[in-house]
Amino acid sequence: MKYRPAFIPIILVFQFLLNIVLGVVWIMPGTASEIPYGITVDGRDISGFEPQTAASYLKTIKRNSPIDKEVILSDGDNEWALSTRDYKFRYDYEKTIGQVTAYLEKHKGIDKVVNLLKLQAQPVDMPMVLSWDHDKLREFLESINDEVSSPAQEASLEYKNNEIVITVSRMGVELDYEKTLNLILDNILSNNSAPVRIAKRNCQLNAGADNQQMFDTVLASFVTELSNNKNRTINIQRASDLIDGAIVQPGEIFSFNNRVGKRNKENGFTLAPVIINKQMVNDIGGGICQVATTLYNASILAGLPIIERHPHSVDVKYVPHGQDAAVVYGSMDLKIMNNRLQPISIRSKVVDDKLVVAILGSEADNTGKKVVEK
Repeated sequence: MKYRPAFIPIILVFQFLLNIVLGVVWIMPGTASEIPYGITVDGRDISGFEPQTAASYLKTIKRNSPIDKEVILSDGDNEWALSTRDYKFRYDYEKTIGQVTAYLEKHKGIDKVVNLLKLQAQPVDMPMVLSWDHDKLREFLESINDEVSSPAQEASLEYKNNEIVITVSRMGVELDYEKTLNLILDNILSNNSAPVRIAKRNCQLNAGADNQQMFDTVLASFVTELSNNKNRTINIQRASDLIDGAIVQPGEIFSFNNRVGKRNKENGFTLAPVIINKQMVNDIGGGICQVATTLYNASILAGLPIIERHPHSVDVKYVPHGQDAAVVYGSMDLKIMNNRLQPISIRSKVVDDKLVVAILGSEADNTGKKVVEK
């Protein structure tokens, strides 16, 4: 009798293990494809059903008929009515059960028992899946987008009456189709009668447009006149396009040669007159120095430090003596530092027979607009 108490812990452990085994047996589905306890759809218990039987069970409750509801969409000012019958909204029972089996498939394996135990503690309720006429609904949402959208506006620079006119880039607004669709589906499934507030999103013309929004002030600009040499103008236009939109961060040094790149046909340049050893000869990229010179003078007016600049071997016609900047790829560069507290943007444009280069910044960083024409 005195040894009997020693068996009590063993009996308790045995009883505990037996309870676990019986519990696991109890929660295990009868077959491999049977839906386990803890899975519900729209609040309805479908445990113990085979997938196909579960779909049939849901049909008897929801009925396989078009959903009849009017959903009101609104943007705060306007409203649009959407009849679910017009767009053939129905409950898709097969896809609904498909999401259940996909969930179970994801959670099977060596942790299956653990996952089944979790379902006992925290049952999973899945929504009904809807089907509808996708093309027709898309057309309806596109018609709403036509009413509520506003196009993006790209930053631009104009030169009119000896004045620089800048247009700050502006984000556009358009309907967010995916978010609006999800809001519509949630409204239908929840039987909510409140209007659905459509979702909108910002849009822009290109990846760099948003960066130009901060530049709302002309810090300084410089204008030079073009010659009547066609090829020279082609090179000036190409180099102007390449430096246009460059953003220089505070403390950063802008390199003309790095930005424009090699002067060759592959980069869009052609033969035109260029000064070499005090002689005017034809070479690839002739005329690019006028772009560097115009930028140089605009930078001086903006109070930007010039880190590197080289004069021509002879005077040029488009600026007074001592105001030119010669550039040769690989040997002579024009380098400018942004000494301001905010980023600056270089804008360059050929307007009629003039080359316009402007240094843009923010109003808070402005020390006075300077526009000079030569």
